[in-house]
Amino acid sequence: MHELAYAVELVDTVEAFMKENHLTEVSSVTLQVGEATGIVPQYMFDCWPAAIDESEHLKGCKLVIDYLPAKGVCRNCNNEFVIVPNHGKCPKCGSEEYDINTGYEFEITEIRGR
Repeated sequence: MHELAYAVELVDTVEAFMKENHLTEVSSVTLQVGEATGIVPQYMFDCWPAAIDESEHLKGCKLVIDYLPAKGVCRNCNNEFVIVPNHGKCPKCGSEEYDINTGYEFEITEIRGR
């Protein structure tokens, strides 16, 4: 379960942000997580309490995850499609050759604090 390592790194990043911006507490952190990262949002939620446990300033901080589907563009017909529900095949032409254009995101999009 690599989600714990991601959660701990996230705490370190948020704490550094707090220091740089002179914040005393953070109430929520919002992440965009792409489907192609292999990160399971429920595992991140499960790890979050342990990750923030040692932090003085993140007690009670809520984790919000925007889960983004992996999307590809077919190399044959240029159709954009969601990869997983289509089993990696373009629903328009049936080609299995595509370029992934979304789904690898793992980024903080919002930190709410004061």
